[in-house]
Amino acid sequence: MKPLQFVVAALLVPVSLSAQPAQWSLHPLDGMGTAEYWTVYDALQSAGHVTPETKFTSVLLHPPEKSVVLAWRPGQAVRRESDVVLLRNGKSYTARVDVSAKRVVTFAELQGAHSAFLASEMFGADAYIKQDQRIIEALRKRGITDLRTVSCSALPVAYRAIPEQATQRIGFGSCSRTHGTYHSWGRSMEGLTSQVDVTAKKVPTIADTEVVAVPSSEQNYEEIPEHPRPYTTPISTVQPQGTGIRIDNGEISWQNWQFRLRLDPRLGVVLNLVRVVDQGLSRSVLYEASMSELFVPYMDTANGWNNRAFIDAGEFFAGSGFLKPLRSGLDCPANATWFDGLSVNEDGAPKLMARLACAFERAPETPAWRHTQGSETYGRPNRELVLRSTATIGNYDYVLDWRFGPDGTIKVAVGATGVIETKSSNLKAAHDGDHTMPATGQFVAEHVIGVNHDHYFSYRLDFDVDGAANSFMLNRLVPQRVTGDPMRKSIWVNQPFIAQREKDAILDIRLDQPAMWMFMNPSVKGPLNYPVGYELMPGATAKSILSPDDPVQRIGAFSEHQFWVTPYAAAERYAAGTYPTGSEGNDGLAAWTQANRNIANTDIVGWYTLGFHHVTRAEDWPVMPVMWHEFTIRPFHFFQKNPVLDLPKSLGGQ
Repeated sequence: MKPLQFVVAALLVPVSLSAQPAQWSLHPLDGMGTAEYWTVYDALQSAGHVTPETKFTSVLLHPPEKSVVLAWRPGQAVRRESDVVLLRNGKSYTARVDVSAKRVVTFAELQGAHSAFLASEMFGADAYIKQDQRIIEALRKRGITDLRTVSCSALPVAYRAIPEQATQRIGFGSCSRTHGTYHSWGRSMEGLTSQVDVTAKKVPTIADTEVVAVPSSEQNYEEIPEHPRPYTTPISTVQPQGTGIRIDNGEISWQNWQFRLRLDPRLGVVLNLVRVVDQGLSRSVLYEASMSELFVPYMDTANGWNNRAFIDAGEFFAGSGFLKPLRSGLDCPANATWFDGLSVNEDGAPKLMARLACAFERAPETPAWRHTQGSETYGRPNRELVLRSTATIGNYDYVLDWRFGPDGTIKVAVGATGVIETKSSNLKAAHDGDHTMPATGQFVAEHVIGVNHDHYFSYRLDFDVDGAANSFMLNRLVPQRVTGDPMRKSIWVNQPFIAQREKDAILDIRLDQPAMWMFMNPSVKGPLNYPVGYELMPGATAKSILSPDDPVQRIGAFSEHQFWVTPYAAAERYAAGTYPTGSEGNDGLAAWTQANRNIANTDIVGWYTLGFHHVTRAEDWPVMPVMWHEFTIRPFHFFQKNPVLDLPKSLGGQ
């Protein structure tokens, strides 16, 4: 008998879902390829829109109309378009380029908003910030005269903090000490900040409110030597008979799942046309699914901290893109299936980045189902497909998973790691003399405070359960008093409610008023006469408790609720709006839903907020262990019966 073995994934060569091989039949939703990026560049240059001063902040696929995609058949001509944002002399411009026709369709200056900041704007500010005599004097006051050991930057702010942001590209500057460290996290210079005009490359104002010694505690985690734990023996999963993952013209198949994958420079992993094969029939579940936005506000009002509220995806994707390369043997198994991606650099040239996503199979070490009857135990072992990517935004790293199960379930998970943002303190630790622990953070090392903050991820889920016309149904679990029964005094009953308008489906998790969140097709019934559906099951999450009139909260207003439902609108893709930098908060989910549009028996989109409050701890320093949060999408009356009854009795399938 062969030993039980489990399939992980086998392709050793990365697969590029952007730069497609010539033999592929181009699909309307495929990521842009190298030739298409250059076509965009050439079209804009020919039209006179590219000058020596022009910088490219964004070149993204403009997805075709949904009806066009659903009607498309292999071999048909594909009209490809791209949305472009340019920056020239501090002004932002938007363009639509017809890639197929090689021409510029529209071009206009962006009014009342800014493009995303470029790396050259943020980190190029180091030179002229340190040339400012007021900064030099402030550093001298702190005992620092060697400016080579100081690193300064100017970060954007994702809300209108000062009036100048309406017309100028204003960055908020701060500095750190780099002497004696591999990186400058944990070496902040408190009390010294500046407002920076990144276009003029000037520092109009500085604020120097207090002098705090820069900490010198140990933080070089990269050099910590390995110390294997006792009995840390190798763990190996092998795949002797090849991968269970199949890729054909960009279509990924695994078990009973079929879907397309695009790596978008702003959104990261985008899943399209997600379907389940049920008794030979391919049935639609999701037209598109992706993370839409990430909001991280910090909870300190001191100089240099009161402006820290970031829209991480919408503000920091320009240039290298939202996703960052994966490392074999760390993020994914060495023999995973790898996917490359493309973005553009500031000059508009395509930039290929290897291993931005991976796919692999694994055994979650849980049964798909089991039951012990008498002396016999029956069941089937489970397996899952993991589609993984990572994003690094400054100090934080996020591991982003889509986990597919053979039972039709998708688990969406976020693992937060990296280096926490810290604040230098003249105090050594909590309860230092007459001083007590600060309310806005926790000491994580001597003189180092990890500042409290939040993380909110908005996931955009365009459900098409057996077709585009869906409804959102709340199965409310309502307590009911029992009378006349000596055995019981109360039970709960299910009271379905179909949301008619957007405001009916702005939801918060309430343990005292439980409800099940269902996307269902009222026109398609199963054999038991229930409408087919998919349920979204929230995980442990959080909602913002900031004041709604706080300008920080206005830009991240989607975080106020755990769930939203909107009618499908092609332009509504980003939960905090298309152009969040310096925004007044008048775009995004909270603004769209004010219209209170119809969401019954029509094409609808769900928006789930995965969030967590982060009170820092010593264990988060000097680098944070991965902390996972997740939610689940699962079939509800979608199948006729348990869809994994016939799984193999062993992981090896023997």
